[in-house]
Amino acid sequence: MKPPSLMHAPPKYPFIDALRGYAVLMVITCHAGAAFPELPYPLKRVTNFGWHGVQMFFLMSCVTLLLSWQSDEAKGRTDVISFWLRRFFRIAPLYYLAAAFYFLIEPPAGGFDLGQLLACFTFINDWHPALVPTTADAWVVVPGGWSIGAEMTFYAIFPLIALYVRSLRAALIFVAGAVLLGAVANGLAGPPLLRDYGHAAATNFLYFWFPNQLAVFALGTVLFLVLQHTRAQPDRRLATFLRTHATKIAVACLAACVVVTHLPLPGLLSLAWPPVVPTLLVASLIFMLFATALGNAPRTVFVNGAIRSLGKVSFSAYILHFAVLHKLPVLFPTVFDQTALGWRAIAAFAALWLVAVPLTYGLSLLTYHGIEEPMIGVGRRVIAARRRLAASAASLS
Repeated sequence: MKPPSLMHAPPKYPFIDALRGYAVLMVITCHAGAAFPELPYPLKRVTNFGWHGVQMFFLMSCVTLLLSWQSDEAKGRTDVISFWLRRFFRIAPLYYLAAAFYFLIEPPAGGFDLGQLLACFTFINDWHPALVPTTADAWVVVPGGWSIGAEMTFYAIFPLIALYVRSLRAALIFVAGAVLLGAVANGLAGPPLLRDYGHAAATNFLYFWFPNQLAVFALGTVLFLVLQHTRAQPDRRLATFLRTHATKIAVACLAACVVVTHLPLPGLLSLAWPPVVPTLLVASLIFMLFATALGNAPRTVFVNGAIRSLGKVSFSAYILHFAVLHKLPVLFPTVFDQTALGWRAIAAFAALWLVAVPLTYGLSLLTYHGIEEPMIGVGRRVIAARRRLAASAASLS
């Protein structure tokens, strides 16, 4: 039986939830490792790679949005304003409540800062070192909020991408343009930022900001088109190979991630010569292969109920895992000893990870069903009301 084409089927696929689950697991692993400064370096390098789970989120975001957009096109219901409203109600309510939550449980040392809060709430925090923030002692309104700022910036331009990136050739041109844009932007912004904010704040900001991340979203368009092609032609050689060897490909991707942790790759796009591909793009290419394999073999062991369940609540899990990882060592300092060395540090890290993942999942179920789903419903009702008003106005004209 032929699997459905991505273009015309409802945009709900088990492998997408699974990939989101892996993405949030990577991020939790990274931050759990960061809680133990003396974690042996070989393991620390592997846990640090979990940082790139954000890039997997970005890739899957692009794929999901293109699925939704093309599904709406097939129904004749594409609407830019409705798209933006849908994304706002998907992200903003939980994000805004998270700001209040973190303010209460971890009050900023410098106190309340209205400007910082507004930058966060308007999603422009990704555009200045003092707003992300990467500067010392500034209020981080929502931990990890830089990725939300980058995501919302992508939503702002997505309708143009959906309109013009319609073929693999266009997608590859988009990738090339995004890489060039990121390299030029980093080259222009780098010297004044280094002068004004210092090395750590400037380089961290240049990694976070949208021009450096745009190429990852652009690779998401390539991933979408490859998935669309292979799933629409399941009997072709490539799709058959992916389906037959999906588990082996997935294992090879995991091994490749470990290898990448030992390569001296830069974090930023640059115009340096000879050119070197930064880690975020290498990681994204590995994730693309991983996603393509799972997308063509949804019954592989890597697409299982547990990881899909975590993926379904991955946005809540991303928001909440910071609090879980910060508070567990405070509440149980003996069990999660952050000063531990050697094997004791490994054991403490493993214990924190094993407790934090299910606890984060449990809390995320509550916020997903209690906040995310109701607010998504509010967004749908707002969009429906807007369409009814538009239809009434059209009938009267």
